[in-house]
Amino acid sequence: MQQAEALLNLMDEIHRAWPSLSFGMFTGYTEAELATGQYLTRPRAMLARRQDLWRDVQRLLDFAIMGRYDGTQPSTEPLRTSRNQSLVLFSDRYQAGDFGPQLVEINIGSTGEAVLTGFPVLGIPA
Repeated sequence: MQQAEALLNLMDEIHRAWPSLSFGMFTGYTEAELATGQYLTRPRAMLARRQDLWRDVQRLLDFAIMGRYDGTQPSTEPLRTSRNQSLVLFSDRYQAGDFGPQLVEINIGSTGEAVLTGFPVLGIPA
């Protein structure tokens, strides 16, 4: 959301070209912080403009994972890496059950380099 103006412009352009495309967002902000404009933008926008920007971005979103990551609260919930984060649905395109379990994939290359993708959960496997 620090680049909310550019984000909104990009989302608008993509939505115009492909209206059936789905938008999801990961943000460290809570829904209340965004709704009240309590987030930083570059360039700095006035409070009312930040509130408008969030409403316009939200209008294009289908879902968002919201809240700051807290490593002391590991989660196995879909798309969430800490228990304090929430999945918020903004359209009727998805239901919470549409998001499957967290998966982790580890690829080990011929040189021994390991690449981990997915949503690893702290302490799992133990």
